[in-house]
Amino acid sequence: MNQARQADQADRTVMLTLRNAVDQTRKVAVEVPAGSTVRDAAIEAGIAQGESFDVFTAEGRAVTRDPVDDHGEAVLYVGPQKVAGGAMQLDDEPTKAIQFVSVYDHQVRNDVVPGDGQTVRQAAEVAGLAPRDGTQWQVFDDLGVVVDEIPAADMVGAQLYVGPEAIEAGGVSKSELAGVVGDYPSLALVSGHINEQKEADLLQVRLPDSKGRSKGGRYTCVMDVRIDPPTFFVLNLREGMRHPRVYRSGRIPGTSVDAAAVCCGSLFLPTTVPFSSEWILAHLNQTMSVLNE
Repeated sequence: MNQARQADQADRTVMLTLRNAVDQTRKVAVEVPAGSTVRDAAIEAGIAQGESFDVFTAEGRAVTRDPVDDHGEAVLYVGPQKVAGGAMQLDDEPTKAIQFVSVYDHQVRNDVVPGDGQTVRQAAEVAGLAPRDGTQWQVFDDLGVVVDEIPAADMVGAQLYVGPEAIEAGGVSKSELAGVVGDYPSLALVSGHINEQKEADLLQVRLPDSKGRSKGGRYTCVMDVRIDPPTFFVLNLREGMRHPRVYRSGRIPGTSVDAAAVCCGSLFLPTTVPFSSEWILAHLNQTMSVLNE
């Protein structure tokens, strides 16, 4: 029985968000094997300074030696080792603001406590970092995903970047798509989203759902392939379902459709040509993997 339990843990992972308790602008999302300790996660995330540290809840309770399974999807704080006899007192409560940073000068940054019902873009306007010369601008997260239309309340505590509107770098030709449909038969063009070079701007695809998080048993996704890396959106996440790799909402570019934007993480493809069939396959495989975590 113990061997079966250990085997099950080896196949599962747990995601935590770790902040530096002294400098709360430092935030790292880390995924570690189930059964690891919170201390292991802090070391893996690279946020621990040296060997003498503890990890705390927002209430100041030390959980350094706890299994990560007890704190899945939680935000924890890494700070100086606890003095015997008491809990750590955080200098400040977890921030209720979003920090907006100018992509032109990362020293220029402003914290904004979002108002009720504000989108990220509306909160960014309050920060005063938007260009004043009429240049089109957007707000990005640290992975380059556009988060303009996400409710600002969902991004509290995050560091976001205000900069010029993303330049559409390309698209995918029909000949490149032909090299992918054997692996993903549902892959198809989104009607009306073809550029002047007759290349696809948006693709649609259905991906397996092993955790029952989607309506209908398979994820219905839209892939924005104008940029590298592409952005994925899920159209049929079950109502009320929380997914560790999916934002609550995002606007599909060039449409009026709100969907759940997927946080795929980084993918290093040094020898793969962008917008090629190999490029599409690599990103589809990665997205299918993170959606089924």
